[in-house]
Amino acid sequence: MSLFGKKWIIRNTNGDLNLIAKLLQNRGIDSPEKAEWFFNGTLSDLHDPKLLKEMGKAVLRIKKAITDKEKIMVFGDYDVDGITATAILYDFLKKAGADVHYTLPNREKDGYGLKDYFIKHFKKEGIKLIITVDCGSSNFDEIKLANESGIDVVVTDHHNIPAKLPNAYAIINPKRPDCGYPNKDICGSSVAYKLVSVLAKELWPTEKTDEYLDYLLTVVALGVIGDCMALTGENRILAREGIKRLAEGKHEGILALLSEANLPINKITSTVLGFQVGPRINAAGRMDDPNHAFELLIGNLEKAQILNQLNEKRRVITKKYIDEAVSEIEKMKSLPNIIVLINKKWKSGLLGLVANGISEKYIRPAIVMQEKEDEFVGSMRSINDFDITTSLREVAGDLFSAFGGHAMAGGFTLPKKNLAEFLKRVEILGKTKINPDEFIKILNIDCEIKPHEMSFETCHKINKLEPFGTGNPEPVLLIKNAKILDIRLVGKESEHLQFPIKHGDKTVNAIAFRLAEHLDKIDPAIPHDIVCNIEINEWNGNKKLQLRVVDLKPSV
Repeated sequence: MSLFGKKWIIRNTNGDLNLIAKLLQNRGIDSPEKAEWFFNGTLSDLHDPKLLKEMGKAVLRIKKAITDKEKIMVFGDYDVDGITATAILYDFLKKAGADVHYTLPNREKDGYGLKDYFIKHFKKEGIKLIITVDCGSSNFDEIKLANESGIDVVVTDHHNIPAKLPNAYAIINPKRPDCGYPNKDICGSSVAYKLVSVLAKELWPTEKTDEYLDYLLTVVALGVIGDCMALTGENRILAREGIKRLAEGKHEGILALLSEANLPINKITSTVLGFQVGPRINAAGRMDDPNHAFELLIGNLEKAQILNQLNEKRRVITKKYIDEAVSEIEKMKSLPNIIVLINKKWKSGLLGLVANGISEKYIRPAIVMQEKEDEFVGSMRSINDFDITTSLREVAGDLFSAFGGHAMAGGFTLPKKNLAEFLKRVEILGKTKINPDEFIKILNIDCEIKPHEMSFETCHKINKLEPFGTGNPEPVLLIKNAKILDIRLVGKESEHLQFPIKHGDKTVNAIAFRLAEHLDKIDPAIPHDIVCNIEINEWNGNKKLQLRVVDLKPSV
């Protein structure tokens, strides 16, 4: 058994391939054509945005609104994708001379998506056109109310769609069954960027358009990576090019956030955006008001400090909630196939993080809800490729007042009167669709690394696979029969382990972050198999190979 009790699966054991070839094969890069796209794809290789169904119809309506000075409302979402998408569209329309306004719902007060009271307020404000970003595909009744109120609605979204689409003026969503856009897995900010690219080319001269679209790539990359889109195809191009622009200093707001977090811009990676910048943007909607993050993205640099403070607060409270959830679960007589928890005090903005923590700890889907006056707000996370959003929509879709999400994560609003029936259906779903025997922690390992492959050259080649993320994870490598030479505690609070390992004729330093509590489980006297990432660690001008330990176990 490994240190974390995981089952190790080695994805590639082909002895005829070198390490890099194995990594590429694991990522589906098995031809010269795919390799060319993967390594050398450019912005000119992006799919034509006009392939998105009803793009032309939406563009004509928006151009008319700009020309006629109609009031336009950009309606977004409170997460990193919704905020970046809102910033992209709002900023462009403002610069294009539109009478544009924006609304980001409050996670605690409003929940996800359009609500009827938003529509009623927009009518009073004289709004003539609503453009949704990162939402809207499931807002059937709200869009019907908007139509009755004399307001046209253009939906731009990327979430899974219901069987029947709302009667919007136009719906731009690559997941529409009648949409021929090749990439079905673009995020909300990418859809907004596609819309802006068409509008800009029709309203502005080429030079101005190209310069502006290039600038927006930084925000698009943040949305792509922050929303965990597969970093393949054009998503990879958008993320990579956006990271390049950030390294060139092209977005003051994001750079201010990096500075506040003490993150150097010359070391910006997808990991930095995904695990450092994204959570700080999300912290605004989770802990307070998403407008803090929106304002940063459109130029208010003072918001960087607020976002950093909110993120620190988010860390502390999330840990507290997860500890409370674990305590509650441990009191259960038996562990259900789908864990459901309800708590009045938990902030709805942190429910997804709690659900994720519980799902990872107990290796099964988790649904976490906050009880409100007359409804429950819930977030859900899944495991083992179990599509929890589609499954819940099929068995309980009629019970929700709001619902949406992706295969592995989603959210909903549930009227209190439907709770008993919801719990009953979830229990049946868990028993009929989930096999408890599959509840095992799996660690996917790319391949074994040999002593001669542990080199600077290998690290440089691996770096060319960046950006890493969903669909293109950082390579995870296996070292067999390594000798642990010494172990010592490091870090401000001695929370990490550091030790050199000898593998064949190579000796390389290893760092095991946040594993100090497992020190007594590691016996240096016996050989170990170590799963790790390999990197070049630079400190005070000195460069050394370093292994970041993912898991380990005694060699057989």
